[in-house]
Amino acid sequence: MLQRICGACNENIPNHWVIGLDKFWHQDCFCCGVCGRVVDAKETFYEKDGKPVCHRCQTKNFVEKCGVCQEPIIGNRMIYKDIHYHYTCLNCKKCGQPFKEEQHDQIKILENGDFVHDNC
Repeated sequence: MLQRICGACNENIPNHWVIGLDKFWHQDCFCCGVCGRVVDAKETFYEKDGKPVCHRCQTKNFVEKCGVCQEPIIGNRMIYKDIHYHYTCLNCKKCGQPFKEEQHDQIKILENGDFVHDNC
């Protein structure tokens, strides 16, 4: 008989297990490594140091934050001098219009660090 050993408590799992991160877990042991909340088998989770991390903790603690609004950035971003930005949080210093992702190749950064549209 195959023994299933829990990835958290290292105890045998006689029945009702979860498989995640290439390990077996008691359902109540499959917890977020940050907040401790049980991660449901149907929800998106991430991995940090071999433990599951729930989506809320991942975006709150491990995703880069925008240098303007301080909100997490999921997806594309603009990076300048190791600071990450949502495109829409930056406005052209000449015309005042916000930037769009599709304009990435038309954004200039002046010597003083100001962002401007290439055609302004």
